[in-house]
Amino acid sequence: MNTFKKILASMFATLFIVTAILALILFNFDRRAFSAETYKKTFADSNFYNELPVLMSEAMTSPSSRERLPLVMQGMSAQAWEAFFRAILPQDVLQAMGDEVLDSVFAYLNIETNSAELSLLPLKTGMLGDAGAQAALTLLKTQPDCTALQIGQMTVDLLSNSQIQFCNPPEKLIPVLTPVIQAQLQSAALVLPDQYTLISAPPANDPRQRLQSARMVMRLSPILPLGFLLLTTLFGVNTFKNWLRWWGTPFTITGAAACLMGWSGAPLVSGLLQRLLVNRMSTTLPPAMLDYSGKLASAMLNTLLNPIFWQGFALAVTGLVMVVTSYLVKRQKTGA
Repeated sequence: MNTFKKILASMFATLFIVTAILALILFNFDRRAFSAETYKKTFADSNFYNELPVLMSEAMTSPSSRERLPLVMQGMSAQAWEAFFRAILPQDVLQAMGDEVLDSVFAYLNIETNSAELSLLPLKTGMLGDAGAQAALTLLKTQPDCTALQIGQMTVDLLSNSQIQFCNPPEKLIPVLTPVIQAQLQSAALVLPDQYTLISAPPANDPRQRLQSARMVMRLSPILPLGFLLLTTLFGVNTFKNWLRWWGTPFTITGAAACLMGWSGAPLVSGLLQRLLVNRMSTTLPPAMLDYSGKLASAMLNTLLNPIFWQGFALAVTGLVMVVTSYLVKRQKTGA
């Protein structure tokens, strides 16, 4: 009977080790994967913030936005808008806007809001200032020189308030064009919305609900190894010395494995993150962020491995102390 109990206790101790390692990964994943702070530093070192003008140029050239723009600006291509935005938005402003995007996206994922937004207020402010007019003139200078026919047509367009030819005008026309460009930029800023919606919740079958269910499983994951630890205690422990060994040995093995995983960046963790973060969240992330799913996984891996290492270290030290203590305890009559 004692042999059978030891076999069961050994089986439950093994299951504790396996499930405890998984619980460490899942529990820490839930705590860190859904916070914007996890990704801001990584994205600051990548090209993410520099891609915001691309998003804004797509917004400006969409059919709904283009038809509301002044005639003089309706002919601008996405590339022209992108160059314009880069000229009026310094890097620190782009980073602040990018941080707001990350905050908005993760508030959306956590069902704190029903949409993820990109604020266009810094852009509108830049368009209303002198920097906006200078950026527009600089953009014109990057175009091919206007032909004589285009210059004549531009003069007519200025008088009739029609769409101006998008080319590089001669210097003598710049003083005439500047107030026109300023007026058109002011008109464009007025029709621009304060927020650009990156993604919004569908009216039915919101994929975020499935994500929240998965997160609940992650939060509750430590319960399973605790259950196996309880069963190990039930079938294997009958003395204080036994308790030290039956708990100490699994703790040591689990902690050592977690330390190794946290130190080396084990493929198991990377594979789980790729599946959970990229595949599962692909339907809930804005399309603009899907291209950065690899960086999301990389940022998550870096921030996850450190706590796993230290939690594993604490568990291994605790287990080792228990095992060593078990050898110092005097042998009892009912010992193992």
